[in-house]
Amino acid sequence: MTRESRLVVPDEQDAMSNESLSWSDYDGSSLSRDNLVSVAYPQLKVRQSTPAFCFFEPTVLIVLAGRIEFLTSGESHTLADTAAVGFIDQGVIADYTKFPPDNGSPFRSLFLTFSADVLESFYQFSQSHLSLSGDRKKPKFTATALNGALRESLQTLLKNLTQPNLSDARIRLRIFDLLLVLAEQNIHFALPRRQGVLPRLSHLLRASPETDWTARSAGEALAMSESTLRRRLREEGGSFEKLLVDIRMHHGLMLIQTTRWNMAQVADACGYKSVSRFAERFTQRFGLPPSRLR
Repeated sequence: MTRESRLVVPDEQDAMSNESLSWSDYDGSSLSRDNLVSVAYPQLKVRQSTPAFCFFEPTVLIVLAGRIEFLTSGESHTLADTAAVGFIDQGVIADYTKFPPDNGSPFRSLFLTFSADVLESFYQFSQSHLSLSGDRKKPKFTATALNGALRESLQTLLKNLTQPNLSDARIRLRIFDLLLVLAEQNIHFALPRRQGVLPRLSHLLRASPETDWTARSAGEALAMSESTLRRRLREEGGSFEKLLVDIRMHHGLMLIQTTRWNMAQVADACGYKSVSRFAERFTQRFGLPPSRLR
């Protein structure tokens, strides 16, 4: 049995069109700031379903065209056409399906992720909001109407990210403003998990998915032996090989939806010298060959 959450904007003024919102006026490839925020604009021409998708970082998600349906922890959520925004804790695992619009145009979304460091800095800046975020045992998916305050804060952040001369310190304040707007609506990201080997290994592999990683080389990077790494991963319910493949496939999926790279470039960026081997792994993970998503 699932609970369904489908959010619509009650105020017609808030339900602005894609054209007036102009979210896609920003170039996602130029908006990332190391150790602060990353921005992407995935596009997809066909319906696509992904089981057990892991959100490795705190995420903000807005659908610009089409819709996306999530199922996570027994609850279903639908985000569609800028009517709502999703806030997703690090560690949420969800089954999802993306649906392009009925008019034949591609599915489009805005995908922002925040670093663990910036969230920790925010909660140090505002201890009262740290206590309100609670000590959640399970990461959470929260969806809410995209109202005026959220829209203004998000678009200010995006606009500022287009200005390369704006310092990281000022960008951090823009992120803090967004987090404060959320807090005023009783929405709080959980603090990202830091303890244990699994989060450290995940961070290491995600920073360089193209590297020819082995359990031994990863262990050395984390100042431990291969046997210690594998033992501690087992204790935390993880596996080196599974995590590496999942991170590479997530990376490949995002590259296919956000770049015009050919498949050889995508495969290489995901640590595969063989395009056919990459395509085989990708198809096993997502149920479609990568070429179908273009």
